Amino acid sequence: MRHEFSTCAFAAIALLLAGCGGGGGGVSSSSTASNVQAITVDAGPANTTNTLFTSVTVCVPGGSDCRTIDHVLVDTGSSGLRIMASELPVSFVLPQLTDSGGDPLVECTQFADGFTWGPVKSADVKIAGEQAAAVPIQMIGDPGFAAVPASCSSTGPAENTVAAFGANGVLGVGVFMQDCGSICAVSAIPGFYYACPVSGCQETTASLERQVTNPVGLFANDNNGVIVELPAVPDAGAATVTGALVFGIGTHTKNGPGAAQVFKVRPDTGRFVTAYNNQTYTDSLLDSGSSAYFFADNNIAVCDPSDPYAPGFYCPPSTQDLSAAINGTNGASATLGFSVANAHALVNDNPGNVAFNNLAAPEVLPGGFIWGLPAFFGRNVYTAIEQQNTSAGLGPYVAF
Repeated sequence: MRHEFSTCAFAAIALLLAGCGGGGGGVSSSSTASNVQAITVDAGPANTTNTLFTSVTVCVPGGSDCRTIDHVLVDTGSSGLRIMASELPVSFVLPQLTDSGGDPLVECTQFADGFTWGPVKSADVKIAGEQAAAVPIQMIGDPGFAAVPASCSSTGPAENTVAAFGANGVLGVGVFMQDCGSICAVSAIPGFYYACPVSGCQETTASLERQVTNPVGLFANDNNGVIVELPAVPDAGAATVTGALVFGIGTHTKNGPGAAQVFKVRPDTGRFVTAYNNQTYTDSLLDSGSSAYFFADNNIAVCDPSDPYAPGFYCPPSTQDLSAAINGTNGASATLGFSVANAHALVNDNPGNVAFNNLAAPEVLPGGFIWGLPAFFGRNVYTAIEQQNTSAGLGPYVAF
């Protein structure tokens, strides 16, 4: 098992590799078939735990040459589509995007224990009945850009393969339109965007329209956010879980937030405040791409680093029933109960199960409380995109 946290602006991806309220609970038939995509928690292509997957179709812009990629991670903590280059045939060629100087644009995404690297290309993106044209996406591990600058690779080993990354790609459906935003449009920041002529790669700026972009915001309809709908799972876990990714919030008669409570998030970071154990965590987020609850608690025992099942995760001698309060920037507050089980026992005692509602680990983001995938089980979680109108107000916000 492992976990990793993206340092790219507003992005959070955490994967756990196994084998080494108001929105209510359950899945609703809440909309039309055209805006509902199936999502699944299963072992995936790399034997992962608590990883939420879907399928995405990418096409050469304006054409009919398309490929469907399965087991793409659904991530409400980041923005933009990233596909492993190895999952597309060499004959499938997407247009390369360039920086303002005309050089190939390549992106680095850094994690706590590694990085991904690959060019930014243009693709038409199709999911369910929705389509976005000419979306900037990242092709992770493209062999045409094998040389990685030191300012990107300094965080650890490359995670440019399916085996290392744990998925065939990432569908970032977070609260922001671009994965970095205005800061990368005006400043060349190490560890983000690079111009890569044949002479070598250098940090560069990237205009908003060329940054890796949340494809949902580019849909013709149902483009103001998403709903992740997942059923509850038993405390011992489940082998598979099936739910729905609904595009649009209040865009149809049946996909409105109803009685869900809205928590506005900071417009610059997409974060909210969590109060836990007499501590305030100002860098908190609801992140379907994180495999566990990630938070600091010195009173909870941690699994041995050499544990073959759950190194570094929480391993209390008995399950801990805890609670924490989520506080939005709009003054909304709610206390959520959650459980933390012994991670070693969860995996060891329940072979074949890969979906757990009580998996947790120490914090990976200083000052942060990450409500990972366990918080999504049994809830409908709404993520509204910045500056987009919804029936519950203007994004960015999260709701449940």
